[in-house]
Amino acid sequence: MQNHFIIGESTLLSKGLNLVLEDLGQTEVGNASFDEIRNQKILFNDKTAFLWIVVFNEKKTPLEICKQIKKELPSAKIFVFCESKDPIVVKDFLKTGISGYFLPQCNTININEAIGQTEMGNIYIDPKLTVFLSQNILGIGKSNTSLQELTKRERQILNLIVEENTTQEIANKLFISFCTVETHRLHLIQKLGVRNTAGLVREAVTQNIYEKSMNSMTF
Repeated sequence: MQNHFIIGESTLLSKGLNLVLEDLGQTEVGNASFDEIRNQKILFNDKTAFLWIVVFNEKKTPLEICKQIKKELPSAKIFVFCESKDPIVVKDFLKTGISGYFLPQCNTININEAIGQTEMGNIYIDPKLTVFLSQNILGIGKSNTSLQELTKRERQILNLIVEENTTQEIANKLFISFCTVETHRLHLIQKLGVRNTAGLVREAVTQNIYEKSMNSMTF
């Protein structure tokens, strides 16, 4: 059996992934934090064939880790688990040379299939993400939702976007993860039928809700 390594914070997802890999007969499963990898406290060998990276708070460090591992171990298959459905985020990870991208809600069948696909040289993308990206690119299912119909959290994030906060700044202010903010932003784009962040700002100003929602905004 080839070795597997799970990298990232100790979460329910990482613990569940460990159990899934063991159930699939992958007997050698290790764990490491981002700091241990970055500081080279964990050294991989040629038997380390699969690495599973769990992205939680932000993407910068995981992206750097992906680049570092591919440089040190070019043959390794790297899989990323991330909440973000943003095409830019997905593309940034794919550029590092990863072999698969999962949403956190994947199942054992997805993981088993990904291992098989990547062993044949294919890149695996979570099927739910593929559907979402297809709908977003083709404009399928977009609605003309008004800003008044948005959830409280969506309105909070929209106002912070209008104020030119970055994704990480919004995450820090609302005490949520980087990927969660990215997911909300994508949902806002889809709900309001716009193409990008500039479109969100335009809608907020056009529908004259920015100042009113800011006055009642709570954190």
